[in-house]
Amino acid sequence: MELDALRLDYRPIDVLIPYARNARTHSDAQIAQIAASIAEFGWTNPILIDGANGVIAGHGRLLAARKLGLTAVPVIELEHLTEHQKRAYILADNQLALKAGWDEELLAVELADLKLAGFDLGLTGFDDAEVQSLLDKLVADDSAADTDAEANGTGDATDNIPEPPVQSLTQAGDLWLINHAGLTHRLLCADAGDAVAVSRLAASGRASLCFTSPPYASQRLYTSSRTGPGANDGVGQWDAMMQSVCAALPAVLQPDAQVLINLGLVHQDSEVQPYWDGWLAWMRTNGWRRFGWYVWDQGPGLPGDWNGRLAPAFEFIFHFNRQGSEVRRPNKNVPCIYAGRDTHLRGDGTSAGGMRNKDGSKTAWNHVGTLTQDTKIADSVLRIMRHKGKIGQDIDHPAVFPVALPQFVLECFTQAGDMVFEPFCGSGTTLLAAQKTGRHCHAVEIAPSYVDVALKRFLQNHPNARITHADSGEDFKDRLAQMEATAPSHKVAA
Repeated sequence: MELDALRLDYRPIDVLIPYARNARTHSDAQIAQIAASIAEFGWTNPILIDGANGVIAGHGRLLAARKLGLTAVPVIELEHLTEHQKRAYILADNQLALKAGWDEELLAVELADLKLAGFDLGLTGFDDAEVQSLLDKLVADDSAADTDAEANGTGDATDNIPEPPVQSLTQAGDLWLINHAGLTHRLLCADAGDAVAVSRLAASGRASLCFTSPPYASQRLYTSSRTGPGANDGVGQWDAMMQSVCAALPAVLQPDAQVLINLGLVHQDSEVQPYWDGWLAWMRTNGWRRFGWYVWDQGPGLPGDWNGRLAPAFEFIFHFNRQGSEVRRPNKNVPCIYAGRDTHLRGDGTSAGGMRNKDGSKTAWNHVGTLTQDTKIADSVLRIMRHKGKIGQDIDHPAVFPVALPQFVLECFTQAGDMVFEPFCGSGTTLLAAQKTGRHCHAVEIAPSYVDVALKRFLQNHPNARITHADSGEDFKDRLAQMEATAPSHKVAA
């Protein structure tokens, strides 16, 4: 069968004649959606007409064009159709499309990716309820897959946590050097509030960023190793711990370094406890600028009864830098949907992101004459799924966060080759993020058993890494093998 060649043409809107017996209806809301689609994507589907300018297909697009104030539209003339063929095709064009279905899993993945990129999902034709339903199902399926992966011993290896040893290989005061792929990380077993101990790390350079997730007030007991004024046995003592740790920061950070600290909510006596108030005031009086306050969106809330509250699904990230220091601009590390364009206005002249003046004009401030860059600065809501999976029982240590969280922060505020500082190393999540992004990490962990966990976890992900004791030069792998040969590790119950 040989098909006739089609020719695209433009016709004035006023000469096009809608089919009087068109059985397909278009609501005002749908016309608005079609108009928004045309404004965003341009004309991607011409109107089909007969030899007398009668509309065969595209009645909704024609109404949207009128709404946008357009004077001409692209058309394809189908003059070869008989009268009966034309009337039949008007029905077929609408009905055949209804016979198609959706692969809802792939659809949800596409919507999730577009949402992450900051794209307006309303332009896809799906309403908010439909989008949310699909995304909720995607998260539920993902959670079920994670549960299966945990049961089968599989899953994301980066977020897998080794079991804590019964007997610690590391002792207080030990400094381990981790060398892999041209990067050198340092992990010190000490109290991060001990300025003298922490200063050992500064001997090899100062960090341009501190990112950490300390224990939250008295809700999570950090470790039985901490005693005295810094003991974590109440909100007041939490203040003392945080003050001592933050007082030591200038010794290991560059003068213009950024400090980002992840904290979660604590409820007590049926109220939210703003346990950070005293510490925030202390930070300001001790030379720190309370520079920013961000939200970590952890994904849909977990199922359960939350004592009358909505399910928790976020935590905070507090951003500090030194008073009087020059402000470092964050990196542009988020894909921009306007990449490569020289305009950010929709077809109807409305703004599509505030890249123009209110009247639509461009000035030097708008970088007139330059194309939009591929990436932009991230917004203040970090949309990163929480860590899922067990880390073992009877662990007196904060739950880990996903490697993706420190990775994102490191990519926002540092460059490859920079040094970062982690005063609450825990299971080594920030160490892994630093290696993944090409940064050097200086870390401190007070619990010897968790220094072992962090080092073993690093080796799980980077088996060829060389880890040596800074003082004795002893290899961590050799010492670990000797210990395991004489005292096999205890299996922690699942």
